[in-house]
Order: sequence, then structure tokens, then C-alpha cells
Amino acid sequence: MSRAAPQRTRASFAQAVLREVETLDPTVRARILARMAPASLATIRGAIGIQWLPPEPYYDMVEALRAELGAPGTRALFRRCMNRYFENPLLRAVVESFLRRAGFTPQSLLRFVPRGRELVAENAGRLVYENLGEHECMLRLRGFPAAHFRNGTMVELLSGCWESALDFAGVDGKVEVERLDLERGACDFVLSWKPRA
Repeated sequence: MSRAAPQRTRASFAQAVLREVETLDPTVRARILARMAPASLATIRGAIGIQWLPPEPYYDMVEALRAELGAPGTRALFRRCMNRYFENPLLRAVVESFLRRAGFTPQSLLRFVPRGRELVAENAGRLVYENLGEHECMLRLRGFPAAHFRNGTMVELLSGCWESALDFAGVDGKVEVERLDLERGACDFVLSWKPRA
């Protein structure tokens, strides 16, 4: 029986998260970095941006974040991080190219999310977009490696990322989690929004 390929994260994304950590209050930042193994920190800092990182350094960092910031703080940090990450010229070019062809609406942007996620996460479950109506959609995640999903940190992380997508779309919205199964690496993210006043 063959083993599943390991989950990997693009080094540029892990480095973006680390840069966001570095903007935190110095005391909080120091506590987060102290929780990380020195080898994890060195791997993230020393990687070439296009390189794929093994799971250990990245999850060492995100678990240190959650331990210090809690669930709401982790979600907020990833929302800020993704808002900055959307400023990355490569990612912005890919997103804008897609949106030019599809026409820019919140739905067209969110329909792109599964493909965009593949630029930064590999072997991290299958994400599928489903339109639920004019101002609502669902991102269904299935098969995320349970070892990195079962404590719920990834749910908060991804919720923050999807909130950032709503920010990028220029709408006021929310992300709710349904049908959460931590042992199977599965949940549904329901995104709903309204035009900004």
C-alpha cells in the first residue's frame, strides 16, 4: 500500500506568516518564536520563496501562533497575512488574469480560491467551491491530513484566509464553519456577504 504524499507549504507563504508575526508586540512575538524549534525557524527563514517546505517547520510555527494568540487571534493574523499576501506580484498577476477572463465579482474570486490555494499548499486535502446564491458560497474541504487538522488550528487559519478573500472582493462578509470533522480533515466553510455601504 502506498503512503500519501506529505503535505507541503510554499516557503513564500510561510515566510509571509513569519513576517506577520514579526509585526506583533515584541513580547508576544518573542513568546511565539520561543515556542518554535530553532530548526523550524531556520528552515523557514533560509528557504527560497518558491521552494516547498515539509510540514514540520510550518506546523511548528502555526501551532506556536495558536498557543499564544488563541483561536480568534490566529484567525485575525491569517486574515492580515493574506491581505498582505495578495499584494505579492506573482499571486496578484495570477488572480487578476483569472478575474479578467471570468469577470470580477465576489463569486468569481471565490471560485478561484481552490486553484489559488494550490499555489501555497500541496497535498492538503481537496477544496471545492460551490455557489449557494448571489451572496453566498461554500468551500468544501475534504481529506486534509488529520495529524495537522484534528486540533482545529487549520480551521481558524483557513477561516482567516477566506475572510481575506472577502476583503479582497471589497464586500462585508463572514465565514462560518459547518459539518466539521476533525478526525477526517473535513469541514464546510460557508461564506456570505453584502456590498459595502
